[in-house]
Formats: sequence, structure tokens, C-alpha cells
Amino acid sequence: MEEIVSNIIEWIRVNPHWAGAVVLAIAFLESLAIIGLAMPGWLLLVGVGGLIGAGTLNFWPIAFFSFAGATLGQAVSYLVGVAFKDRVHHWPWVERHQTLLHRSETFFKKHGFAGILVGQFIGPIRAVISLIAGILDMPAKKFLLAVVIATLIWAPVYLMPGVVLGAALSFEKQEVIILVSCIVVMAVSLWLLGGYVKQLWLRKRAKASAQEVSLSRHFQLKMTASIVAFLSVIVFLVCTTYGALMMKLSEKIMGVIG
Repeated sequence: MEEIVSNIIEWIRVNPHWAGAVVLAIAFLESLAIIGLAMPGWLLLVGVGGLIGAGTLNFWPIAFFSFAGATLGQAVSYLVGVAFKDRVHHWPWVERHQTLLHRSETFFKKHGFAGILVGQFIGPIRAVISLIAGILDMPAKKFLLAVVIATLIWAPVYLMPGVVLGAALSFEKQEVIILVSCIVVMAVSLWLLGGYVKQLWLRKRAKASAQEVSLSRHFQLKMTASIVAFLSVIVFLVCTTYGALMMKLSEKIMGVIG
């Protein structure tokens, strides 16, 4: 699989004028019902992002083709669900994924519109969430709005890891590892803190209406750990030469994105 991915990325590098069409096809298949489960789409998009970071491709046109392909794939999956309903469960190539379908159906029933937004960023769910939305008769306008918002965010986000790595090619290997590790720790910490802040907000909102909402287990400990991890990275960057390298990397990334 890695060899196939490498060959495709190398072909795109040599034929950049075909990059848009190839990225559209990758994003389409990655988002297509069930088929997306077998696609190494994430690896391919990271590889394409690497070409962007190295200056071979332009960021925004590639992000647009990624958005268009993902939206088209999700729309086709939705239409399949609308057309065939529960008969989909009995198709031979779908039967082996019944557990995923049932979990995704539960996920969709619980989250609805937000489920489409979040599901686009979760590999296995991305490949079936729109199919489930069609089977369960989600209104077409509501579905399309959710998918467009989700894929508009998803397309550039999924390219960014590759962009970062591509932009860091001029750095030493150890520098790249440390810088990427710092970025990952900060990103995960901020993501977790966002979830904790949301819990606090929901709890405050529930109290205002005389309801009781409990925080997740070990909430204070986990929130404190996330804050400490984020601040530790900041202190490390400020107190070492890696802060200057991070600024240099940021400048290169911004230059590539334009």
C-alpha cells in the first residue's frame, strides 16, 4: 500500500497539471460510502500536502478540488441511501460492515446535523455517515448544508500535516521531529481544552435551567494536564532555539498558503 501511495505522489509531482483531477478523485473515493474504507486517502492527501509545502503545488486550488471531491462523494453516498434505504444492508459488499453501519446510525441519531460535521473527520464514519443520513431521510437541504460546511473545513485541514512536513524539508531531521511533536502536542491540548470548556459551558447552561450535568471523570486533572502540556511547549519554544525555528517554519507555511 505504501508503495502505491508513493508511486501516485511521485506521478503527481512529475505531472502537476493533473494534480487537481487526481486530488478530486482521491477525495471523492475517500468520502464514498463503504469504498472509502479501503482508500488510503489520508496518506495520499498528506503526500499531496507535502508537495504543496515543497512549492510544487498551490494550496488553494488543491484545497478546492479536495473540497469538491469530498462533497461529491458524500452527496452520491446520500443519494444511494435515499434510493435504496434498508436494502443497502443486504448488499454482499456491505454486509461485512454491519457493525460499523449500526454504530454510525446510532451516532447519527444522537448528533444529527452535528454528526455530519464531526463524522467527516472520523475515518470509518466518514465512509458511511452520508449513506446513513440518506437511509434515515435527513432533509436534503439540511444535509447539503452540513456536508458543505464539513468539507470546507476538512479539505484544508487534511492537507495541512503534509504542508507542514513539506515546508520543513530544509530543516534537519531531528529539528523536524521536535517541531512536529510540539505542533501535535499544542494542537491536541487545544482540542482537549475546547472539549472541557464546552463541558463547563453546558454545565453552566444546565444549572441556569435547574438541571444537573456532571463533568467527565477526572475532569479537573485532565483539564490541568492539558493546560500544563500546552504551556510547557510554549516555555520550551521560548527558552530554546526551536522558537526561532518554529517562527521560520510558520513563515514558510504562510508563504506557501499565500
